[in-house]
Amino acid sequence: MSELTDRLRAAGADMDGAMNRLVNDEELYATCFSYFMDDPFFAALGAALNSEDYAAAFEAAHSLKGVAGNLGLTRLYQLCGGLVEPLRHGQPGDAPLSELYEALIEERDALTLLAGK
Repeated sequence: MSELTDRLRAAGADMDGAMNRLVNDEELYATCFSYFMDDPFFAALGAALNSEDYAAAFEAAHSLKGVAGNLGLTRLYQLCGGLVEPLRHGQPGDAPLSELYEALIEERDALTLLAGK
């Protein structure tokens, strides 16, 4: 395994599943991971939540959830799921969306630092 995948595995990422999905191509994984850490949907999600555009927030969170799952980024996947479910029907009720979003960004930033970006 590469240094990146070793670090991510130590941080709780499902690297076996991710490598299986990406046919054990660690270079491809590193490229996808790098692009994902800079994904514009992170900012789009924050903007949509701020403007209470819950349909756009759902789309962004759902997209991020899918990629996080494919990359084996378990904690990011769970945090995205925590946003997706209350947004799914456009009525988030009393869900703590801003706190979930902050936790999502903190986790993304921690993974970015872990990767040495």
